[in-house]
Amino acid sequence: MNPDKQSQDKRVIATKKNLLHALITLLEEKPIEEVTVRELTQRAKVNRGTFYLHYADKHDLLEKNIDALILELQDRGKEITKTALSGAEETEFRQITVEAFTDIFSYIKENERFFSVLFNGRSSYSFPIKFNDYLRGRLEEQLRSKKTVIPYEHWITAVSFAYQGMIYSWVTNGMKDSPERMGEYGYYFISQSVVEITRGT
Repeated sequence: MNPDKQSQDKRVIATKKNLLHALITLLEEKPIEEVTVRELTQRAKVNRGTFYLHYADKHDLLEKNIDALILELQDRGKEITKTALSGAEETEFRQITVEAFTDIFSYIKENERFFSVLFNGRSSYSFPIKFNDYLRGRLEEQLRSKKTVIPYEHWITAVSFAYQGMIYSWVTNGMKDSPERMGEYGYYFISQSVVEITRGT
């Protein structure tokens, strides 16, 4: 790669990281409606021209980072879906699923401040919807080939909101359980819910 291009890319990454950090800090203090671009650029030590080079407004900054967050979660959740659809033995399924859930919860822990402001009601009305869509997508892939004892749509809706609630509870209560423990909970939840939904089919 051209050294100048590489240096420019690093500056862009650093600028976006600083703007996100500034946004998170401000959202810990007040709702996004009260945040201004001037405050963002001052906190991030970025000029307004640079801000508008990358984002249309403060909502664009927030939503693009939410989308990146969910894409990362999708990538980390692929192993759970792959294993669930593979017909793996219970021991192997448990090990891989716990590891994958632990990876997901570790990522949430690494981004604790961002998830906290997303769950505190001050930031984005779209986040709960996007997050639930992500969870539904994972569950739909896992259950696609299985026969169920209750309507498929009811199960997907109930379990996706239950998972969202479990993550919400963990984040908003200070993440007292370790990511490893949450990985165990995630495995238990998905294995038991799938067993129950397919029982007798």
